[in-house]
Amino acid sequence: MQFLLDLFPTFERWGHWADCVKILQEALRLDLPPEQKGYLHANLGRINLLNRNFDDSLHHLNLSLTIAEKHQLKALAGLTYHRLMNTYLRREEHVKAKEHGLQALTYLSGKPSETLAAAYNSLGLVFMGLGDLKRAEGYFWDALAIWDCLKDYTHMARSYQNLGVLFFQQNIWEDAKKCFENALVTLGNTSSAVDKLKAMNGLGTVYYMLGDFDTAENVFRDATAKWESEFGDKIGWYHLRGSLTHNLGNTQLAKGEIQRAQVTLNRAKTFWQQANDDIQKGNTVGTIAEAYMKDEAWEAAVDSYDEAMALLKNFPNHPWANSLTEKFMEERAKCAERLAQR
Repeated sequence: MQFLLDLFPTFERWGHWADCVKILQEALRLDLPPEQKGYLHANLGRINLLNRNFDDSLHHLNLSLTIAEKHQLKALAGLTYHRLMNTYLRREEHVKAKEHGLQALTYLSGKPSETLAAAYNSLGLVFMGLGDLKRAEGYFWDALAIWDCLKDYTHMARSYQNLGVLFFQQNIWEDAKKCFENALVTLGNTSSAVDKLKAMNGLGTVYYMLGDFDTAENVFRDATAKWESEFGDKIGWYHLRGSLTHNLGNTQLAKGEIQRAQVTLNRAKTFWQQANDDIQKGNTVGTIAEAYMKDEAWEAAVDSYDEAMALLKNFPNHPWANSLTEKFMEERAKCAERLAQR
């Protein structure tokens, strides 16, 4: 049984989540010591989180926590509180996530460990969600110090990227740029190709915001080419591919390369459809409408804005969806006016 628990990180990394759930559930039928049963529940909580089965995740994590507290298993309690924080974070319940994350620290503080570093990183994300950016930054730096100590460069790069996003949200472009560059340097010759592409996506976005469209386009183009050469269609990751491709098309549009932008953006639209993300798809369709506007194709622009708003109307309580809808309504009205003048 311990061998199975030791194999869990490999199952998680390889993405065999459905198989892992079946194996762990079968293992729970065995007569096991409390500690092993607690870790099985903790791992089922983690796998269900990755599968976005949040209720099942909370169910198993709470069972794990009950075992940990009953038998005074400090390491298990710290890990479980950390994973509860992550599940509440994914549900965007930031207050509950904070409570469980701070509780995790009471069990994990002391010797540097992967779980402690991960908890600091997650707390950074939690406090970003709560709008306490100063405290979030501190937790990211705490995580980075431990990843450096552990020589865990993949997770170190991920914390650099989170810190880069934090600076990006504050329009601190140079600091954001440095964080994404540090992420790429940290990854070096590691095999974390997806992490490298995420860092390149962040770096390209900073160059775009700085108005350096040529460099931004080169970064996005290199990233999309790297994906095609290493993965092609062998694995999904449609969100990342959609984001990279949209950002490339948006940059081409900013450079006035309208036809190229339209081709690229339509490819991004396909990725968002495969990812089943109608908000991002709506954003991309709205950007396609913008391309039609720049090409003075008013009728096509109106149709595209209508398509974008039809996608976004299913999210009436989503702030970004509402902001996009308001913007698209204004731009559609301009296109309709020009169309009526013909």
